[in-house]
Amino acid sequence: MTWVQGQVLDLAPRCRVYRGEMRISELAQHVGVPVTTVRYYERIGLLADPERTSSGYREYDDESATRLLFISRARRLGLNCDQVASLLPIWSGSNCTSAHDEVTRLIDDKKAEIAARIEELASFAAQLDAVRAELLAAPPPEACRTDLTCCVPLGPTGFEPSEGIQRKALPMVDR
Repeated sequence: MTWVQGQVLDLAPRCRVYRGEMRISELAQHVGVPVTTVRYYERIGLLADPERTSSGYREYDDESATRLLFISRARRLGLNCDQVASLLPIWSGSNCTSAHDEVTRLIDDKKAEIAARIEELASFAAQLDAVRAELLAAPPPEACRTDLTCCVPLGPTGFEPSEGIQRKALPMVDR
């Protein structure tokens, strides 16, 4: 590396002058997130709007990279954007002790949510096992009954998915 007019000049192929700032693609690559994620975090206020070059390119500094890394790691722990937003002022770039304590609490909350979800899914799996056993108990008739219990039974307890189980609507298909 060579210094020219107070800036570092990289004399390797595809030379460029480094000003201590990086473009959005470099920031995204540095932290390991897609560029669209960086833009999204800007749009919802987790990342501040960056400075822009005269040609309109976003320029990020090391502080932005550190903040994005914090956000990215918190999201990978399963924290939602609102939780991350509440963590950012606690951490504020340097308050490791307070952030550490709050992240620990949020992880404990997340583990409790996961345990509750596992219980819901286990209950749902047991209901499905009961319905499957009912289906296997009798061979299907040649033609479906009007109440469809021959192929989609109610189950021993009037089978209904647990309230906590979220069902996604299937898209309508035109025929």
